[in-house]
Amino acid sequence: MTGFIGGGNMAEALIKGMRARGGGDILVAEPLEQRRKYLEETYKVRTTASNREAAMESEVLIIAVKPQVIDNALADIKDAFAGGKDRKEQKLAASIAAGIRLAYLEEKLGTENVVRAMPNTPALAGQGITVLAMRECVSEAGLFGRLKEIFMTVGKVMVMPEKYMDAVTALSGSGPAFFALFVEGLVEGAVKQGLPRQQALELAIQTAAGTIKMLEDGMDTTRLRVMVTSPGGTTQAGLNVLESRGFKDILYDTIEAAARRAEELARGF
Repeated sequence: MTGFIGGGNMAEALIKGMRARGGGDILVAEPLEQRRKYLEETYKVRTTASNREAAMESEVLIIAVKPQVIDNALADIKDAFAGGKDRKEQKLAASIAAGIRLAYLEEKLGTENVVRAMPNTPALAGQGITVLAMRECVSEAGLFGRLKEIFMTVGKVMVMPEKYMDAVTALSGSGPAFFALFVEGLVEGAVKQGLPRQQALELAIQTAAGTIKMLEDGMDTTRLRVMVTSPGGTTQAGLNVLESRGFKDILYDTIEAAARRAEELARGF
């Protein structure tokens, strides 16, 4: 059984991905009755208003609640991890709440069988990337392997040490907003040059998608820039503006600020 504590957008994305690949038994703990009915009818899952019930019945438990309410959720489910070593080894808990550290989860649940997960918003479109961090005592086989498969239903998965999670949060967690702002700027610039907004948006999106596909296929970023840039041409004129305005420095500062804020938010946990 796979359980979810919280039935919000990210939980729904994972449930949808699981259902598309078979999925198995799923139990979702969600406080809102209307939301429970929606999940039941749309994805044919079981739901409950009880966090404890979902935790007790599940082998893999995904805690998909906001950091502000995670204390109450962890208190509700702690009993599911009590009862000795054998019982603890039958369950694995993964938190997707931003800034919640492994040590905090271990303390509140009384087990080292915990995982910290950082999925990102493109998971809602099945194109996300999730970074997982766990203690060395957690085997990458067994329940952790099942957990990886769940997140792979909505995109790619990487396993990294927890010390990188603040930078991961800044890059892939916050990154979609940064990319969206960049595309927005390109579109607005094109509109000012006379392009209709819808066509400008389509051109920007397809240009981004095509560029990303080339990078995915192994094209080096520098080589790609050189391929597009002719000396004295239009691309060079645009790049000159970006360089004169310190575009790379802005990006460095953007990631640094987001990572620093991620670290600040995690201090309380």
